[in-house]
Amino acid sequence: MHWTYFSSPFALTLLLPIVSAVTPGPHPPITPLEAFKKRDFPPNAGYRMQMYRELPSIDYDDEHTRPHPNDWDQVEAAIVDALQLALVALELIDNDADIYPHYFSRRDREKVKAVYERVAGECKTGNVLLSKIHIQTTDLSNPPGCDKETLVYMRGPATDALIMVLCPPDVFQKKAYTRLIGDDTRDPETQPDRYLRCQDITADGQHVSYRMESLGALFLHEYLHYDTLTQPIYGRPILDQKLPSGEDAYGPVAVYDNLNKNLLSRVNADSYVFYAVHSFWREVCGVEFKAPRGGGGDDVDVDCGGHRSCHVRVER
Repeated sequence: MHWTYFSSPFALTLLLPIVSAVTPGPHPPITPLEAFKKRDFPPNAGYRMQMYRELPSIDYDDEHTRPHPNDWDQVEAAIVDALQLALVALELIDNDADIYPHYFSRRDREKVKAVYERVAGECKTGNVLLSKIHIQTTDLSNPPGCDKETLVYMRGPATDALIMVLCPPDVFQKKAYTRLIGDDTRDPETQPDRYLRCQDITADGQHVSYRMESLGALFLHEYLHYDTLTQPIYGRPILDQKLPSGEDAYGPVAVYDNLNKNLLSRVNADSYVFYAVHSFWREVCGVEFKAPRGGGGDDVDVDCGGHRSCHVRVER
């Protein structure tokens, strides 16, 4: 087994402008949201070198030798997208009076912001703790942790180094926003099989939905379960809380105005994920998304093998 840090210049494309804010370089600093809108921002080797020690590592298997783009290129893009979602939330949260109240209590705003800051790290290039996460597609748990209703899970003590296990094939149905290696000369807008696009997100109406969720959003969900990273904010772990029905609080309907904001939302992982993706797509698409509709397509994860939602969890 060989551990290595990813080095794809294209997977790192969108993080590079963030580093320019703290590292001298030829490109002027731009905001995370502006960076996210520039899928093809030119890479710079000096910026990339600063990234390597602050992001998860990947257990590449032999499949990485396949022609690009491949599954591991999706993983690299997802690492970038997860951090970018945290940065976009940080950019917007202070002045957000429209989306934020649907997900969290107003009195928790500073601590909610602090959670995203923990993911982003002091230099906004990823918290150094993220480098303790190793990503693999080989499920070594006994019994196996991957099943027909699991896309991703964390294995190991939630206070130490963790293994993030991806469960193929369904997990790789989740799409990217960051340009994949091998697609550097092509337009992501023409590739609905690999990239999230505004026209697809709004195809069934302008509502918050699972259609907004990228592979990077799943990674952000898992980062939030890393106790050493996020528990210092509230003194308790961020988990998958329960709805009154007993179901896990997964998905847009569960976390949009339906979870107890005074007690549970602040320590529920998907509340942070859907606040970030809702905020991001509102800015990118220029759409004021309405509340998700229960019992319909908004609350069904089409990448979950026919189930309403899949598990994204941590084995403690």
